[in-house]
Amino acid sequence: MRIKFKIILLFPILFSAVSCSKSDKITFQCVGLKFDTYYNDSYFLLDNREPHEEIALASHAMALATFSGDEDYSKRSLYLRDLWNEEHFDNIWMSPSFYVKPETDSIAYGVASKYISQGDQGFTLVAVAVRGGNYEGEWASNFTLGTDGNSQGFDEASDMVMEGIGEYITNYEITGKIKLWIAGYSRAAITTNMCAGKILNKLVSREYLADKIYYSSDDVYAYCFEPPMGVQTTLANARSDLYHGIHNFVNYNDPVPLVAPFEWGFTRYGTDHYYPDRINDIYFDETERKKIVSLHHFTFGAQNFADYAVDEWKFFDVGPEVAAKNNLPRESVNPSLGRFARTLINELAVRGITSRELYVDLVQEGVRELMATIMGLNPDIEKINMSNLVQVIFEYDFIKTLINELMEDQSSEFAMDVEMLFLQVFGANKDNFDTIHDLYKKNYYFFNMLSNAFSVRKDIVAQLLYRDNAMNIINTHMPEISYSFLCATDSRFYGDKKCKLNDGKYNILHIEKPTSFTLIEKNIKKDVFRYKDGVMSSKHLSAEKYADGSIDIYLPTNGEYEYISDALGIELSYVDPLEGVTYSVSDLPINGEI
Repeated sequence: MRIKFKIILLFPILFSAVSCSKSDKITFQCVGLKFDTYYNDSYFLLDNREPHEEIALASHAMALATFSGDEDYSKRSLYLRDLWNEEHFDNIWMSPSFYVKPETDSIAYGVASKYISQGDQGFTLVAVAVRGGNYEGEWASNFTLGTDGNSQGFDEASDMVMEGIGEYITNYEITGKIKLWIAGYSRAAITTNMCAGKILNKLVSREYLADKIYYSSDDVYAYCFEPPMGVQTTLANARSDLYHGIHNFVNYNDPVPLVAPFEWGFTRYGTDHYYPDRINDIYFDETERKKIVSLHHFTFGAQNFADYAVDEWKFFDVGPEVAAKNNLPRESVNPSLGRFARTLINELAVRGITSRELYVDLVQEGVRELMATIMGLNPDIEKINMSNLVQVIFEYDFIKTLINELMEDQSSEFAMDVEMLFLQVFGANKDNFDTIHDLYKKNYYFFNMLSNAFSVRKDIVAQLLYRDNAMNIINTHMPEISYSFLCATDSRFYGDKKCKLNDGKYNILHIEKPTSFTLIEKNIKKDVFRYKDGVMSSKHLSAEKYADGSIDIYLPTNGEYEYISDALGIELSYVDPLEGVTYSVSDLPINGEI
């Protein structure tokens, strides 16, 4: 029997379309190259509830202007200082940590201010930029979770920034109404997020950053780009209206915003805004993405990496026996890097290390020392060349051996080969062997837990067999990717053709016995997925076929669909990008005749 159903899945996508002027254009520098951005004081008369393109792009520029790899640490704040001078800020101040070599638990940031007239009242805009690149030894702090509460490393960093803002306001004798504009990228993004959250938390008890000033939750503009997670609270609380001025911009394929793991109770304040991707936007066009990412390319060392080819993610079939044992996917069309990243982090958090407590007890100190060593803070071990590190780790025959050992549950062999790799990466010789081997032993539990993490999802580790896959994971967190994606959502670059941010939510259309199935999107007026004679085909959607013959189609919520099918056992699941599947329905929304 051929049955026709209609599914209408329409969710609002919030992105304001406000007027903007190209006369606001200025340039900023990041690692020595110049790029365009925009700034005007009037941006901060806008409602902070919306992720305004004007403030977003200016914020991203401010965050990236903190990047500098100058060997002279006293010059590392110059890009930010130059940007603020172009924007006519006054009282520019940099934290002392900006002028010295970063330590394991330091944080660098700058603060500036200006008075903006608003009728008879006006206000002082206080701008804060947190350093999010070239922070060297601070990597160790990223892996410091602590025993309870917020992630310790990010928590301490946000406390330092919040205290510094208060001291700045006092020292420069700022009084009356203020508005706070704070931005950061990556580590600096979660520091920004938590700092803004704490400032807003204090408002509940009418506590302010300093005496003689006042502000409300409508006066905090926090823009966080590719932020990890570090807030220990419920998702409902983190997304509550108190934090409406905190905006997080996320590349769905980037694994960094997935850690510290949601599975261990971590999240972030405010609203997450996802850049368009095949998984969350039915109107997404991969050819457009290639145009977008070609706009900017300024990450140090990026020339050593492959092109950003997220839409060319390679799927690996683990074979009938392994797939049947755990009902794993055996086929995929348009495989999703973002789905891979979420499964990877989930397996590490649930089956690998399993809990925050175990991480702190067995892993944390070793990983802290490992990261500090990689960044050149271990006086007994020479800093490693990062380009050589990539080449050594992804030398094909060796990585193939490691992955095969994980596939075959050869944990002892895996541990021995990881030890060999570790010694090779750090250049062990007769003079430093004992020191490097001691560092390995401090991380033994971490490497051992990796083999546990992939005991079920063999398909996940198998996909790392492809070197390009591993490199693409690294590329997802490059700052020019985020900046390029943001430009693509900006009407000053793309006019009416700009992309739209979304909430990252999507659906999984599961079909137990597909037989014959055709899915049509009414606005595109095309078949967007087809299953016929056991073969999946699609130019628009990601989908997987499992060992038992069932299929999952990953369906963006912003489309209007109908399908024609002989299939049985059709179920629709609703997926939050952090929570995962929230609920499923077997009685699909139906419009029309059966």
